[in-house]
Amino acid sequence: MTMDNSRSHGNLLPPNADHPTTAALGESAFVRRRGVLWFLLIAFGGAWLPWLVVYAAGGSMDNVLIQLATAAFVPAIAACVVRRWVTRQGFVNSGLGLDVRRYWPYLVTAVTIPWGVLLVAVGAAVVAGWSPSDADVSGSSWAYLAVGPLICIASAPIFWGEEYGWTAYLRDRLVPGRPITTTFLTGTIWGVWHWPLPWIGYFGGHVQVDAAVVAMLLWVPLSILLEFVIGWLWSQTGSVWPGAMLHAGCNLVASQGLYLVLGDSFGPDATTLLLCVGLTPFVVAIVATGHTAGGREPARVDGGNGRSDQVDL
Repeated sequence: MTMDNSRSHGNLLPPNADHPTTAALGESAFVRRRGVLWFLLIAFGGAWLPWLVVYAAGGSMDNVLIQLATAAFVPAIAACVVRRWVTRQGFVNSGLGLDVRRYWPYLVTAVTIPWGVLLVAVGAAVVAGWSPSDADVSGSSWAYLAVGPLICIASAPIFWGEEYGWTAYLRDRLVPGRPITTTFLTGTIWGVWHWPLPWIGYFGGHVQVDAAVVAMLLWVPLSILLEFVIGWLWSQTGSVWPGAMLHAGCNLVASQGLYLVLGDSFGPDATTLLLCVGLTPFVVAIVATGHTAGGREPARVDGGNGRSDQVDL
């Protein structure tokens, strides 16, 4: 696939007819809104109802198996259901493929950014008063962090479960032609989707009410910042996989790395703040260089309902 690097006021035009963003921009407002509505209903209902069952049964979301069984793949399932039975658009140009030979620089970037996020976050911890002399990192922990890129790649199929929904389906359809706005909105929705987790033991053990509320609120800026970087990878490659690798790395390399390096020096909420700080330089670089991702020019298409609609919301 050929990439067009033309930019207008910091916004990337759809790269070409094969890019999934172009397909999203070609949908009518009727089709797009119907698809987004059903996607959100399935993504939220399909996760929150099982989480309610876990809570009622006295279970805990710090159990990886419960995470995988209840919600890890729900956004992707929602996207698949919508594509197959609601909008009937199918899966062509939906971001499932990846031209490794062409886009390998973005893959390298996706699997190494988590190292950068970790370094910046640890630097912020030092500024906040933590001393490197307090670190007690085992050899196995250093080895784990050293193979961070491999962890990103190996875990990408799991995080595809979220990215095929939030990124490959939702983000291009919320506010077409307004990449920064749609990134904020996608990140906000994504963050709110996580809100029940602090109340179901996601951070292990009992969490005080005030700490749980703060964790809920912090999930929103964290998701927005991460969506900026994932959105950039998406706009450049048209593939869900680089974003899935980055998402895996932020969870399993950057976030886990903070626990390995800092130990119990910072609680879950403070650790989330450090992750936000770690992501910020990358987001600033993306916005400052105009790589905010997304298309700008709406097109008139027939939405299959006998009328022609503007793609703009």
